[in-house]
Amino acid sequence: GAHLTEHYLELARDLDVLEPKAPEDVYKSHLERRGSSSSHVDSARQNLAATFVNAFLNVGFGTDKLMLDENSKWLYKNKEHGMMSAAASLGAILCWDVDGGLTQIDKYLYSTDNHIKAGALLSVGVLNCGVRNECDPALALLSEYVEQKHPNNIKMGALLGLGLAYAGTKKEEVLELLMPVVADLDTPLEVVAITSLALGLVFTGSCHDDISQALMTALMERPQESLQKESLTRFICVGVGLLYLGRQQEVELTLELAKAVPGAVGEYCVLTLETCAYAGTGNVLKVQKLMAMAGEHAPKEEEAEAEAEKVTASSAAKWLFACATASESGR
Repeated sequence: GAHLTEHYLELARDLDVLEPKAPEDVYKSHLERRGSSSSHVDSARQNLAATFVNAFLNVGFGTDKLMLDENSKWLYKNKEHGMMSAAASLGAILCWDVDGGLTQIDKYLYSTDNHIKAGALLSVGVLNCGVRNECDPALALLSEYVEQKHPNNIKMGALLGLGLAYAGTKKEEVLELLMPVVADLDTPLEVVAITSLALGLVFTGSCHDDISQALMTALMERPQESLQKESLTRFICVGVGLLYLGRQQEVELTLELAKAVPGAVGEYCVLTLETCAYAGTGNVLKVQKLMAMAGEHAPKEEEAEAEAEKVTASSAAKWLFACATASESGR
């Protein structure tokens, strides 16, 4: 992938699509007819949406009209997590251009604002995604933020950055760096969740026993009440699922362990594991099972259980798509 950015830009020039585009080129809001009573979208959300649209419009081109335009000061038109997203979007705009991109991201790594710094760390991971460099800049830059004491959002930005930078590589150095984070019971649950996702990304489809056991242990040893309250808990389940992506029957042992996890978290983990293992296979029995789950509805009087049922049904619907994708039965 060292020459990926060169070939990508060459293709963009041949197709005449290299000219940077602004979100307004997609919205075309000037064509809308708005009545006087129409409600205005919250500016923070509107800016966040524009950040993502801008990143996807200009991905890999190395130029845009918002983030890299010094006159726009777009980064500072966002707040907190919006600033983090804006900083991280630089990685998408500069994607694959490791040498040139790191130079432009570097200044944000020294920001005094933790959200900007966390976003910059994440952008380093996005920038290096799919590119192998003998200097390993992503590991060198991000590892220190995993090992040292840093605010959770900075740590999470570095962790997810590592997961994206080395996705599918099964890199042992990343394993040695991240495993202690998962194993430490004093690590905040949200950090454990992002670390689990990162490990799943790096070791996708590897059926790695040590990682699998570590993540399942985290689900079993952590208080169930905290697991239920933290929405990011699902990333632990997704991390385990990614380890068995497409491996079918090889998931059975871990699947039995997941069934021992109580409550909605256990149900979600079982569903995630089973679906990741059979993703893209078009397995008729699995598809039928997911369709049945997606159609289930809890009685109205059981309001306490209804929410968990709702989560399971919606998850089944999403995983059904993954399981049926690229198969005759799915079509």
